[in-house]
Amino acid sequence: MAFGILPARNDVAFPQPFPPTPPMPLPDQRIAWMISFGLIVAACAGCNTGKPSQPDTQTVEKPVSTEEKWGAIVLQGEKIGHMREKIEHLTHDGNAYVRTTQVKNMTIQRAGQPLELKVEDVFLETPSGFLKQFITKMGQGGAVTRFTGQVSEDGQTLQLTTQSGTSPRISESIDWKPEYGGVHAVQRMLEASPLEVGETRTVMALMPTVNRVAKQTVTGLGNEEVTMIDGSQVSLLKARQVMEAEGQSPFESLVWLNADGEIVKTKSVGQEFEIYKCPKQYALSPNKAVSFDLALDTIVPVEGMPKENFDQLESMAYEVFLKNSDPSQLFVSGANQDVTKIDDRHAKLHVWRIAPNGKLPMALANASKPTEADRAASPLVQVNDPVIQRLASQAAIPSGDTASRAMALEKFVHQTIEEKNFSQGFLSAAEVAQVKTGDCTEHAVLLMALLRAKGIPSRGALGLVYVDYGEKKGFAYHMWTEAWIGDRWLPLDATRGQGGIGVNYIKVTQSDLSGSGAFAAFLPVSQVIGQLEIRVAD
Repeated sequence: MAFGILPARNDVAFPQPFPPTPPMPLPDQRIAWMISFGLIVAACAGCNTGKPSQPDTQTVEKPVSTEEKWGAIVLQGEKIGHMREKIEHLTHDGNAYVRTTQVKNMTIQRAGQPLELKVEDVFLETPSGFLKQFITKMGQGGAVTRFTGQVSEDGQTLQLTTQSGTSPRISESIDWKPEYGGVHAVQRMLEASPLEVGETRTVMALMPTVNRVAKQTVTGLGNEEVTMIDGSQVSLLKARQVMEAEGQSPFESLVWLNADGEIVKTKSVGQEFEIYKCPKQYALSPNKAVSFDLALDTIVPVEGMPKENFDQLESMAYEVFLKNSDPSQLFVSGANQDVTKIDDRHAKLHVWRIAPNGKLPMALANASKPTEADRAASPLVQVNDPVIQRLASQAAIPSGDTASRAMALEKFVHQTIEEKNFSQGFLSAAEVAQVKTGDCTEHAVLLMALLRAKGIPSRGALGLVYVDYGEKKGFAYHMWTEAWIGDRWLPLDATRGQGGIGVNYIKVTQSDLSGSGAFAAFLPVSQVIGQLEIRVAD
């Protein structure tokens, strides 16, 4: 059976006819990711095991009933945006469906520059919360990424399509089950009957931004008097929600439920980011002037950092502390860094300056070799795009060893991106090659693409780099690139273009940025923000 989930509409600017798309449910988790994503400063076609049903674009459903909800998006106590949710109950071929349209708008400040973020979603589900179709459009500072998703007729496959900017769409399929849920799965579970203090409930549903099925667990913590956005006091049940997708660190948030099981407040752990249910009038009221800067105000102070020449040291050790997480589970070992657990909140990081030749430290001797995804094209790293191929042919690089070629490309990207600024969101490599502007994410992704175009495996690294802005000193969130050279990953930073990096970099995670789940790479970083302490170890 085919679904025609989108009649003509004026409130959401999606192209018609409606194409198949990927997900992103609960708004608090998706926007918390976007906050983290905006903060990072300074060919993946799978095997389709079931034929996806195609939307019947000639079908126009008439909603049986419609309801609308509004919310205020708050960061560090300041209203920075709003969200609107429109829920329509439909009938089609005698079956009932729920179509949910969510629109989120916000403005954040990053390195003194405003960055506008917008997410538009349309989901089609059964009344029980089981997913059928969805489309997501994300815009950040001019960069637009579209995801679409379609569950096959037998319910065994989810077909995902990703498109970044004007680049061609790239599709993949993942295993699915008919009982897996979408945007309403958690809410339906909570509204079925009151959640009790100490009770835990679990549902399998699509995880936002990761675009993979995840176990979503909600545990009742206790009743609490909560001050709502209008100043009123209400008694709500506080609960912890944890989302766990295979291969990803758990993503945690707090939710507050009313007596009907409805989520009326959410908060991301560690980031002081909240969403409150509120009247339409307040949701659309002017935002406050944003004083909190996601780049400058999240710089992590460090104790014991050498005052000078630290970027010339061969190695350095740090001790890191996380208030709510185990750093040994979030910070990755490999390339130029080794992580040792001290206890559930402490870890020691040993960081080395990596040369393209010579003997590696014993802790780094068995580097993980590149995968096919480190060589291939993807929605964000469009190796085969004509603009990337053209730029790669223009790069004047030596014909010698691989390391020299990689470092020449690092310098080439540094010089190619003529305008260094923070006004962009996350542009794909092909978009960067066209506009030649951006911050560290644009430098990193373009270098990844050019390295692969020259036959050198590459991946992105996300973490922190030490900066000195006078009054602001410490570790700032950052992205750079790693290239596979012989038997090791060589870290390169095209933002600085200095022929590699020093020991003043701390890596949280790494990613090949492949497939529809590419943005999941930023989730571990989002769990570090707001709860990290660093000191130089003895």
